[in-house]
Amino acid sequence: MSKVDRASTNKLLPHDTYELILRDLAEISYDEGLCLNLYNEPTSDKSLLLNRIRRARELLPAARIYFSSNGDYLDRDYVRELISAGLSELYISIHAPAGKPYDDAYAATRFNDLSRRLQKAIKIDILRPGETMQGHVNIEKLPIHVFATNYYTLGSNRAESVGLSSGAFSRSAPCSRPFNDFTVSYDGTLFPCCQMFVDFAEHTQRYAIGKLTDFPTIFAAYASQAMAEWRKELLRYGPKLSPCATCTEGQHEGTPEQIATREKVYSEFLGPSQVVSSPSAGGSWLGGIRRWRVARRSK
Repeated sequence: MSKVDRASTNKLLPHDTYELILRDLAEISYDEGLCLNLYNEPTSDKSLLLNRIRRARELLPAARIYFSSNGDYLDRDYVRELISAGLSELYISIHAPAGKPYDDAYAATRFNDLSRRLQKAIKIDILRPGETMQGHVNIEKLPIHVFATNYYTLGSNRAESVGLSSGAFSRSAPCSRPFNDFTVSYDGTLFPCCQMFVDFAEHTQRYAIGKLTDFPTIFAAYASQAMAEWRKELLRYGPKLSPCATCTEGQHEGTPEQIATREKVYSEFLGPSQVVSSPSAGGSWLGGIRRWRVARRSK
């Protein structure tokens, strides 16, 4: 269960912060992904969401603008407004009721209810009983991906903030998130990965790389020494530091060829390989952009 309270207060990403991000990205004619949510329900404030999509589309005409939703507020008319505003893609995550386990029958009921509100059937692409149900539907060329997942068996521990046991698991695979992602929380706090919460004190104290306003541009923040240290740690196969050591997302055993390729890149750009050691208790990490993630609100 999450240790983070996301329901008591409703906090918005300041307009000026959002503008700073968009204007910096516009400087390079950014044409990759811009995600407008971070563990919140963006569709709960229709006016704000539509305005921010329109502004992003105005400044970033070639960007892929998308977000994830629980689908509760969506219907056919709402989706048409999102399309008109400039949305590129939509993800809908069906969750079990609070405190309840994943249930295939419940997921199927929610899929059917969403189909009714969207006035179009959702095509089921993947069905693994007890694990996941995934499908898709297109409305006026807008791709909508719908999925329900058993997070008790397939979920991650959100940088050790969620009580999911990984047993004796120890991550060895590299991770591309600090290379491909750039996560901005609702108060401007920056993280190397969207698995971290600004409202979870340990994450902010140990893993945040600062505030967006600490840097002259978003690119300076992305290229900061703190971000470089995360990339250095996660480039190769081998033991990882906390919280990555227990993260199961994307874990796999590398082939000899994959391991050798990573070691070659590390050696070429960073020098001889170094053995990972755990940080001291209470210690901190601090010592090609493809996706920018902007937290619109905490709720």
